[in-house]
Formats: sequence, C-alpha cells, structure tokens
Amino acid sequence: MFRDTIEITVAAGRGGDGVVSFFREKFIPKGGPDGGNGGRGGSVYLRAGHDVDSLSKLSRHHYRAEDGEHGKGKGMDGRSGKDLIIEVPLGTRVYDAETGALLADLVEEGQTVRVARGGEGGLGNAAFATPTRQAPRFALAGLPGETRRLRLELRLIADVGLVGYPNAGKSSLLRALTRARPKVASYPFTTLTPHLGVVERGLERFTMADIPGIIEGAHEGKGLGLEFLRHISRTRVLLYVLAADEDPVQALRTLREEVRAYDPDLAKRPSLVALNKIDLLEVGEAELWVDELAREGLPVLAISATRGDGLEALVETLFSLLPTLPPVELPAPKPRREERPPIVVREVEEGVFEVEAPELEALVARVKGELWEAAEYLQKEFRRAGLEAALKARGVRAGDTVRLGGFEFEYIPEV
Repeated sequence: MFRDTIEITVAAGRGGDGVVSFFREKFIPKGGPDGGNGGRGGSVYLRAGHDVDSLSKLSRHHYRAEDGEHGKGKGMDGRSGKDLIIEVPLGTRVYDAETGALLADLVEEGQTVRVARGGEGGLGNAAFATPTRQAPRFALAGLPGETRRLRLELRLIADVGLVGYPNAGKSSLLRALTRARPKVASYPFTTLTPHLGVVERGLERFTMADIPGIIEGAHEGKGLGLEFLRHISRTRVLLYVLAADEDPVQALRTLREEVRAYDPDLAKRPSLVALNKIDLLEVGEAELWVDELAREGLPVLAISATRGDGLEALVETLFSLLPTLPPVELPAPKPRREERPPIVVREVEEGVFEVEAPELEALVARVKGELWEAAEYLQKEFRRAGLEAALKARGVRAGDTVRLGGFEFEYIPEV
C-alpha cells in the first residue's frame, strides 16, 4: 500500500558509562587510575534515495540506534554505538511531530539528516587525574540519546503534474507518454496512488506525475485528491487533463478553484490544458471546446491518449516550456537553535541558596562514585556554565551555602 505520510519515533543510543578503576598488578599494589571512557551512543539519520519509492517501506513505527558500551579498566574505552540510517524516498519532508517545525527537505540522492543525536559517553576516572588529584574515585555516566517523534511527508519530485477528475484519462496519458504502468479502468478513482513516469526525447527527458483524481471539495477532505495534492507542490508545470465528453469548461474552473483553495501560490504555477478523449466527439466539436477553454486564459491542446492524437504536439510544448522555468523552492527548514534554560537562584533561608539549573543538575546526577571527590571538578564546571555570575547577581556572599541537585557546597568567590 502506498503511503505518503507517516509518523515514527526515533531514539538515539545512550552513551556508555565511564568506569572507576585502578591499576592492580603484582608488586604494584597502588597503581594509578585506569578507568576507561564510555562510548558515544549511535545517532539516527534519514537518507534519501531512488531505491525507496514510498514511505510504506518504513515497516516499523519505532527505530532505535545502538547504545554505547561502558568503559573498562586498564584504560579500555567502550565501543561507540552503531548509527542507524533509515532510507526514505526522494522528496521526503521531515517535521517534528510535537512542534510542527520543518527539520529537513530531502530532495537529492544520498542527502542525509541527523534526526536524533546519540548520547555522549561518560568519562572514566583516569580522565580526571591531575597533579593535585592523583587518585580520583569518581567517573561520569553516559548521557541518554535524543528521542523524537517525527512526521514524514512525501512530495513527489516531478517536472509536470497531471491534475484532473477521476476518469479524465490521466493514467492513460501517463502510459502513452512514458514507461509508467498505472492501472487503467473505466471506474472512478482508478488511480489510488501517485505514479511517476519519464518522458524522453533523444537525450532530453522530464518527469511527469499522475495523482489520484480531484473532485469538488477536495481541499476540504472530500474524495482522494486532498491526500495527494501535496505531490504537485514541487511540479514546475500543472497540466489540467479534461475529458472532452464531460463539460470540460466547468471541470477546468472547478479544478483550478480546488488547487487555489489548497494553495494560492500553486494556482499561479505555469499551467496548460490537455483536452482529452477527443476521439469521442463529433467532427468539429473539439475545435469548439478548444476555443471556449482558451477564454479561461490557459493554452489548450486537444489530444486523445488512447488513439495518440496531439501527443507529439503536447510533448514538444512541454519540452519547450520547461527549460524556461526555475526549480520550485518550498519553504526551507529553519536552523535548529539549542537554548540553555536559565539558572534560577532562590534564597530558602538566611545564607542558604538553592539553584535550579537542569543542565548542572544533570551533571551532578552523572557522577558515579564519591560525590565529594568530584567537588573540585564540579565547581569548575559550574563556573564555566555561568553559575558564578548567577550567584553574584543574586547577592550570594562568601561562606553562604549553595545547594544544587543534592550537592551542597560553601560558596567561595573566584579570585
């Protein structure tokens, strides 16, 4: 079954923990710290390619990358987790399902975007050894990887988009001009999925997309058209395919109104009309319809997809028109901004202050082993994160008590 929208959950791997370990060997009872670092968790990527033509190929709704391994003694670092690469069709737009933000628009072969970052591995105690701290008895745990809910939306990449009622002959036209083989029959909604074909002339070529037939009210969710109108959003030319035996003038007006209601900018896209099924008309009747349709302001070509009338002229017209048109540019993804939550300092009693700082609290929670042994390291990280400035701004003085994430220390201003 063809699917052009899907929601999936992606989870990057957790970083491995650093380890507290000391070198031990016969005749060397007091070796130095040799705890290795944890490996980084695997990240999750989406990659676009021609080999995938539908989001239906994404058979699962949950994807998870590999966790990083924990560090080991003897200075052995844990292995990083394997990244997970999910293949998606060309033309896939990636949205954050929670915020609706556009994260990526994958339109080129091999284009890749990271959608969930692997967690950082923790540091082993060997990483904290200094001339004044020669035997640290603490390490850091790894960080969890990102988890995100994504909405993937496929918008086919084509030069020409066929727009028309069910049974207007769009599928027959695509079959006649390309090697695509959509199913064709004489009942409504023959085309239940979009189809792509390639029109060739010598070394020149362009792509053509056939979407399910649009009916009146499609932009309000009626019929199948709304579900697939997004596929013509990338097309440079709209080709309205009209059945000559079913009031083509009224059909054209309705179709243009549906496209305009769906996307006003799309309605301004270069367009032309293919009056199809002229083989069903009486002599001279096709010319009358062409004249009347021309009053709607678009070029009109009379064709018969089944008999082949007018197809060569239609192809020549499209080949001459397309080189004059620039590629369609959809709204681009906005760069992702990572904002640090503010540091909040509250005085709970005289001389005692509590700090609310999620990043720093998470750092304290990562400490494995003796927390007091990590005091020097933590205070250095606190200052680097701006805690010193926040404390001074709140009026904290030397000797006051500061509490943060279960860690309590006496404030000593930096000299």
